[in-house]
Amino acid sequence: MKRQKQNKEIMGHSFNLKMDLKNCLVLLVVIILLSATSTHCQPVLIQDKGDKYSWIQTARVFLLDAYQPPFAPELEYDAHALVDAMVDMNANVLRFGTMGKYATIQGIRFSVHPDQGKRDLLFETIKLCKEKGIKVIPYISTGHKLAWSMVTEDYPEYGQKSTPGGLPYRSHMYVGEDHGTVCWMTPYKEAFLDYVEHVVRDYDIDGIYFDAWFPHYFWKGKQVCYCEGCRQGFKRATGLQIPYHEKEEDYTGKENETIKKYHEWYNEEYITEVVQPVREMVKKYKDIPLISNINNPQKMAALDPRIVNAMDAFLYERGHTILERAEGVSVPRSLGLHILPYIGVYHNWPRLAFNGYNYQQQIFTNLMFGGGSIIAQPTGYIENSEHRKFIKYPFHIIQQNEEKLKDLKNYPNIGVVWADNSSEEHQKDSWNEGMTDARSSSLGAFSACLYGHIQVSSVSEFILDKPDLLAEYPVLYLANIPYISEERVRNIKEYVENGGCIVASYQTTLFDSKGKLQNYFGLEELLKVKPVKPKGELAEIINSYTAMVGGPNDLYLQITDEGTKAFKDISDSRLFPVWFYQPFEAMEGADILMNIVTGPDRKAILPGVVKSNYGKGQVIYCASALESLYNSGGQDIVQELILKIIEVVNKKPAPYTLTAPASLIANLTITDNRLVMHLTNWTGNKFEHPWRNEYYLAPVEDVSLQIQIPQGKKVKQVSTMVESDYNQRISGQTLELFFPRVESYQAIVIELE
Repeated sequence: MKRQKQNKEIMGHSFNLKMDLKNCLVLLVVIILLSATSTHCQPVLIQDKGDKYSWIQTARVFLLDAYQPPFAPELEYDAHALVDAMVDMNANVLRFGTMGKYATIQGIRFSVHPDQGKRDLLFETIKLCKEKGIKVIPYISTGHKLAWSMVTEDYPEYGQKSTPGGLPYRSHMYVGEDHGTVCWMTPYKEAFLDYVEHVVRDYDIDGIYFDAWFPHYFWKGKQVCYCEGCRQGFKRATGLQIPYHEKEEDYTGKENETIKKYHEWYNEEYITEVVQPVREMVKKYKDIPLISNINNPQKMAALDPRIVNAMDAFLYERGHTILERAEGVSVPRSLGLHILPYIGVYHNWPRLAFNGYNYQQQIFTNLMFGGGSIIAQPTGYIENSEHRKFIKYPFHIIQQNEEKLKDLKNYPNIGVVWADNSSEEHQKDSWNEGMTDARSSSLGAFSACLYGHIQVSSVSEFILDKPDLLAEYPVLYLANIPYISEERVRNIKEYVENGGCIVASYQTTLFDSKGKLQNYFGLEELLKVKPVKPKGELAEIINSYTAMVGGPNDLYLQITDEGTKAFKDISDSRLFPVWFYQPFEAMEGADILMNIVTGPDRKAILPGVVKSNYGKGQVIYCASALESLYNSGGQDIVQELILKIIEVVNKKPAPYTLTAPASLIANLTITDNRLVMHLTNWTGNKFEHPWRNEYYLAPVEDVSLQIQIPQGKKVKQVSTMVESDYNQRISGQTLELFFPRVESYQAIVIELE
């Protein structure tokens, strides 16, 4: 039953003074944060949580949201049928919606389904799950839009006022009634906090999931609310009124600045009054992981670090390629953060399941890079068992090997820094090869290594704030990253000075924090190069050797005499393609390994690749955006050069050598006395477009693998997670293995002593 509102009138100057002081403090924090952003002061750092809750790495999750059947429009939920399907398919965790259109639990100030009566769906589900050893993670509706009837009839005080005196934004989601938006500056906040406390205190749960921490979830347009809480709170904090016009074009520049300040004020209130108190509340009652949705690495990079610090693990709501999945799982794991990516995506037929090998191989890819797996829409399996095998088999492999998979981390070797921060000035476009920017470059560097069977991790940019984590990687790859802050530049210098090695390309650190081109590299001291603006004859040559479709035309990288010492197996007559490139001059201490030459006469017009030393470390800079070219076209000659450049600068021997086609992707994981080498086959449409179902998977034959055993260790036992014929022998510190055939997945477990 809806709780009656408490109307409290508190009079007196002391209350007003208290509120004024609070809002002044909020405004002061906002100003400090803005100042830190603009002057590059020390950022809020991502906290080390000690890699707790390792069970998430082998979590086999069914996701049951309450936005569509069996919870809406009619209530058809059968907990027994769900749990029976989970047991049959080897799932061990259920993420259960405590609210969707309506609440599924009792005792909170939100409306339940009209047909629910006194049923508490979470309670009855937990009872059945615990009998089968299944963990339960409740979904908490966190600022998400709710049933239209709830926010306009039952609890209208929760609704966002999208216009002065108006209603929430109304929109449709899935089958059933429409939804309306809510606002945190209304009584919704108090109801939400009571709701969270009730769930964590009163139910036997193993984690808690908060959807996405977006302060203006599903708000449209200017993302502004005109409720009393927003209007009065913002005015007390800033002395300003929230402007309103019916038409976008009627807002003045000053009014847009006011709205920007409103968003800053709102976000600060949201984090300090909701996000951070929620963590304290949960931990007060239970030592369980707080989990939230960051969708993909882009949003992780853009998220307020205080939100990242308030969580213990994250979810990806993504359905991209196997390559992007491998990359995306690797990013949070580089920080010791746990990740649960979707398997598949939501489709429009919740009563059907028609997935193929794509689901199976997505699970194996998550596993091999350290992530758990969430089946995005499992309701179709309850009545349709035909396609269960594509989930059941990989979940069985994980179930049988949980202890062997426990506490594994990706073996640190080549760390490609994930990036997506290109301004319009930094982006270059081509008809044939698409966009060249930070995203295509960092993905291209990662894929060149992955498909070339070089041990590689896609690492978060936050690792640049953590010298101890940075030091674990022999090579750091900065692929066309336009801007790196001064603090991070200092950390990178220290990393190289102490023996780390850098590969950097194209316009890495050539832009400022606002996306404007500079006349120097931020990493100039390491790279030992200076950008030049071509003039005279050089400018004419560059203009001439340009293609109408975008990019250079008939320009190549060719090895120099100095380069033959570094690239020992490359002929000095061999040519490699040049893609978008940055003209530069080499400074003192930089050895020119390759030049950019013209096609007809091999005339060197600019240096192309240089190598230099800094402290105990080495640095290679390549003027051309080769990684982006490889990401677009997958040219073997481009991949070859990228890997040769890494080989030149990397001082440490490769942890393994794999002879197999590019479609067999590999990742080596490690814990104190165990190595696990994962091999996942994707001979289906390897460069598939998202959400494509695959029903045939060709095996890979004649796979040869040599794994280097760490110094001071010896092999105690070798086993495989998938039963298979194979040959093995140990030669010194090298374990040699040969597999006549790898079907969908294989993992070699090496126990050390």
